[in-house]
Amino acid sequence: MKTSQHFNDMSNLVASQIMAHTDVGSRASSIEKWLAVADICRCLNNYNGVLEITSALNRSAIYRLKKTWAKVCKQTKALMDRLQKVVSSEGRFKNLRETLKNCNPPCVPYLGMYLTDLAFIEEGTPNFTEEGLVNFSKMRMISHIIREIRQFQQAPYRIEHQPKVTQFLLDKTLIMDEDTLYELSLNIEPRVPPG
Repeated sequence: MKTSQHFNDMSNLVASQIMAHTDVGSRASSIEKWLAVADICRCLNNYNGVLEITSALNRSAIYRLKKTWAKVCKQTKALMDRLQKVVSSEGRFKNLRETLKNCNPPCVPYLGMYLTDLAFIEEGTPNFTEEGLVNFSKMRMISHIIREIRQFQQAPYRIEHQPKVTQFLLDKTLIMDEDTLYELSLNIEPRVPPG
């Protein structure tokens, strides 16, 4: 629950930081900076971070800003496409699973992928066999997922702690809610009536 909340907070923070810019050029620059951060996350094997940022950019409040996106450079748009391919949920996160299989820890996988797997197993597989025995096949599937998550927790990152960065990332006063973000988006670029 805490991990999911943190994911949502980070995604909201990114969206809020972009929407805090009043002029189109600054907003485009902010998108470019956040995508550079997402690429650094990818280089550090922090796929959760990549997803937090790309999901923020795909929110309707930001995605709909055509004038802002028009100012984002081609290389950045290409980078966004590459990052989104890696973390896409397509084919049960096929590309991300492949990437994780070939990645050396330390690594922060996208936990939502594992939560989906666990929910799928829980919903689709009974706890007991028809004979009333414990369904060990189900328990093995759950154990395999938990083992994979734990494997990524074995190697710590060797990154110097930056208190200012931590303070910024955890500052809830910087986060706007979904409705505020969308309202702001409509003020920045009003809907164009179909003509």
